[in-house]
Amino acid sequence: MENGGSLLPVLLVVGLAFIVPLVLQRFRRLQIPVVVGEIFAGMVIGRSGLNLVVDDPVLNVLAALGFAFLMFLSGLEIDFSVLAGLRRTSRRLMENPVFVGLSILALTIALSFAIAFGLAALGLVKNPGLPTLILSTTSLGIVLPVLREKGVSTGQFGQTILLAALIADFVTMVLITLVVAVLSGGVTLEVLLVGLLVLAFLVAARYAPRLVRWRPLQGALDDLTHATVQIKVRGALAVMFGFVVLSEVLGAEVILGSFLAGALISLISSPDNPGDNEARHKLDAIGFGFMVPIFFIMVGVSFDLPALLSSVSALALFPLLLLAAYVVKVVPSLLLQPTFGRRNALAAGVLLSSRLSLIIAASAIGMRLGIISEALNADIILVAITTSTLSPALFNRMLPVKPVPQQLPIVVVGAGQIAMLVAQRLLQRTHAIVVIDRHPEGVERAQRLGMTAVLGEADTTEGLLAAGADVAQSVVVATGDDDFNLRVCITARSSLGIHHIMAYVHDPARLREFQVAGVQPVNPGLATASVIDGLISFPDALELLTSLEDDKEVVEVELLNPVCVGKSLRNLHLPGDVLVLSIRRRGEIILPHGTNIFERGDHVTLVGGQDAIGEAATWMHGAPVEMHRSGDWRSEGH
Repeated sequence: MENGGSLLPVLLVVGLAFIVPLVLQRFRRLQIPVVVGEIFAGMVIGRSGLNLVVDDPVLNVLAALGFAFLMFLSGLEIDFSVLAGLRRTSRRLMENPVFVGLSILALTIALSFAIAFGLAALGLVKNPGLPTLILSTTSLGIVLPVLREKGVSTGQFGQTILLAALIADFVTMVLITLVVAVLSGGVTLEVLLVGLLVLAFLVAARYAPRLVRWRPLQGALDDLTHATVQIKVRGALAVMFGFVVLSEVLGAEVILGSFLAGALISLISSPDNPGDNEARHKLDAIGFGFMVPIFFIMVGVSFDLPALLSSVSALALFPLLLLAAYVVKVVPSLLLQPTFGRRNALAAGVLLSSRLSLIIAASAIGMRLGIISEALNADIILVAITTSTLSPALFNRMLPVKPVPQQLPIVVVGAGQIAMLVAQRLLQRTHAIVVIDRHPEGVERAQRLGMTAVLGEADTTEGLLAAGADVAQSVVVATGDDDFNLRVCITARSSLGIHHIMAYVHDPARLREFQVAGVQPVNPGLATASVIDGLISFPDALELLTSLEDDKEVVEVELLNPVCVGKSLRNLHLPGDVLVLSIRRRGEIILPHGTNIFERGDHVTLVGGQDAIGEAATWMHGAPVEMHRSGDWRSEGH
């Protein structure tokens, strides 16, 4: 490169980002999060180890962008529809995630102040205000990847932890700014201007959803969402950097602006829009595939372990600070016990004890102002490194892993005529069916038909859990009460994170309500009209799909077998009487034709006899099943 620079340190860091997950995969039983491995890898090549990477300007810029991108993805992870559903279905105040997050932070600040007051009494700090906020911080950048890796970032438990971390990060960041301003000479105009950043977010959140739904703009975005343009990805990045620059201009923390940008993109995007989902996946790929690992590796690079070990007083104080760092988070997190149980509450408290960049930055400010000694600053850095590596590992071990049955059940809510017809048909297809009804006679009716039935209120989390909805492949809500059906759907989606929900809606005017809640609505009257129309227009096709014969089956399978990828339909030999009805690729439905080429991840709908279709589905999904070439591929009209 020009000016004597070299990309060799960048190659080293990027190479480590590639190697670390592969190494951790060999030690899966230890359940070490990737984030932890990346920090330790940075320590090996940084000041605490081989000193191969010290102060590279390119890596410093990439690390800063990586942290901003991580905050952007953290904001993008906030599911506003889930939070809205939680507020609507929370029957107790302690089930409201916003109230719980604020309560945990309030108790954390109270405990932190008591500890900081003790440090001030011992002469280790001059003012307890800033140390109180330093102990109260939480690293949202640690919490988010761990929740995603564990697969609990959606649903009530994950969203509550995520929101608690967000509130702690946001509030402590703002309070630290204010405290530092007061200690430095009073509240300045620049500090007051920080409120303009939040105002900009609120204004954008108010009008941006209307703008993206404007038909000319929506059409242009959809037309330009292809490989060479990726307009939605470009737009998201433009919004992120716009808020980052605005943060700099207003004197706010850059991470605050990037987080608000991510929250704005999450607010205006739709989970039912294939283009929006694809853009999110690509932003995840850019962030977690490149930018974010560089940031975590550089955190390890910058840590100076030899300098810390040379301070005897710092080493003596470290165990007490580490204990305090966990106490101020774990004790308040017991507020989660009535909703999630003690083990989950303790696990949440341990994960919220993770601290990283904000605590290090605040400690450096305190040392610069003369509030914190060098020894205490070294301890705080070590606490950040320890909690950011230890807490995720403890969380993974403490969080119970629910056993997943071999065959995921389908939960049917209601035991009326429609519900029982649906349940019987699914039962004939050898699906595992669990019926939940709030009336004892309904439960008895389902049991007489040979189904597993549960007595309970399906519009509560407890009722759905009793029916096993948390491990169900789908939920079918089919009672005669549209209000009750909507409450069940919102609870299933927000509290348990279930996305495949179908509901019968008897009033056609209310179909939109269910769609907004992320539910697939079905109106019996409209469905009957569609069936009659199908019988008249396409009698053979409809008879095939609606046949009640026990030897017929319709399934959708995700194509993952590399043997099938790249093959045309005419060259793919399926067993017996199996037919290909459709191919769903990136949200688009493709009608089968002999020249169609399969791609990895295609969702293929098959129809045929039970034995043959089971063999075909297993093989196409990638299981080691030998295919019988007794039949060639066929489809309707082929």
